[in-house]
Amino acid sequence: MKKLVLIAIIGLISCSSFSQSNLFYKVGDTLYYSNNRVTLLKTNTFVIIKETNVARNSNSFKVEKFLMNTKTDLYVLDSKFTTNGLQKLISNGIYTSYHKNGEKSTQGPTVNGRIGDGVWTYWYENGEKRSEEKLSKETFFSDKKVSLTINFWDENGVQTVENGNGFAQYVSIGDGFVHKGGYKDGLKTSVWTAFDGEIKIYEETYKKGKILSGTSWNTKKESFNYKEVFTKAFYKREGNGNVRKFVSRKFKSNSYGTRGSVFVTFLVSKFGDVSDVNIVRGISPEYNSEVKSILSTMTGWTPAKKRGQIMESTYSLSLNFKD
Repeated sequence: MKKLVLIAIIGLISCSSFSQSNLFYKVGDTLYYSNNRVTLLKTNTFVIIKETNVARNSNSFKVEKFLMNTKTDLYVLDSKFTTNGLQKLISNGIYTSYHKNGEKSTQGPTVNGRIGDGVWTYWYENGEKRSEEKLSKETFFSDKKVSLTINFWDENGVQTVENGNGFAQYVSIGDGFVHKGGYKDGLKTSVWTAFDGEIKIYEETYKKGKILSGTSWNTKKESFNYKEVFTKAFYKREGNGNVRKFVSRKFKSNSYGTRGSVFVTFLVSKFGDVSDVNIVRGISPEYNSEVKSILSTMTGWTPAKKRGQIMESTYSLSLNFKD
């Protein structure tokens, strides 16, 4: 019996190894994804392979990614890009995304899944070009990069920012508010505001792209002052160190000798407690269950803030186990 089991395991490993090779995948194949990783289950995300062996790289594939539109229950084109491997989607080269109506949304260079140097172009849903932006070093002596708005057009195609200077007004897809303010040398300058109809949402003052001060208002017309647009949630103090210490102190698994990493996401509420713990990538059922149980008991978080107002936020954490 043990011999049969061993043969079955070897067969499974061989099949798994073969599935990683370019010989297994072909143009037209469809793969489903969960949390950016391939899965055998049908999900609301899939890619279609459009080209293999890109630039003679056997592990490089041109793909089209589709997402489920929850309003219509239909899959719509989300993006087109070249990925290094298919087990995890990592964009390299030109990345193009699309609005739900099929019009192009963004296009620009990527390197190992991150925004690369060069110009990124953005379009409105009506097909008109919105802006051209690029990453640049903050100063000659610093490698930190900032995004510069080089050119900007309104929805009618009228250019209002040229060579980094001018005024911009647009409706944000994220919040639906009308945002407006000035640019100088590609960076936000002077006063920026946002309105929901005739109701002012915030007013911020910038200098060389850095916010000096801001005030926002909620639906009760209460005001909130701030000097950072967004601050992340944290446990006792900023960073992941205290969260890892909390898990380490509480962890009592009997599975000794187990090594690996657990990648987990969860929600931190406005009241500073944790919910919706999701093991994105785990080690074993026992480890995963204990990590989930420990995090679910955490309280006393300082919640995230956006424009001075407390908000619920998603927190991501990687936990490494050596033994």
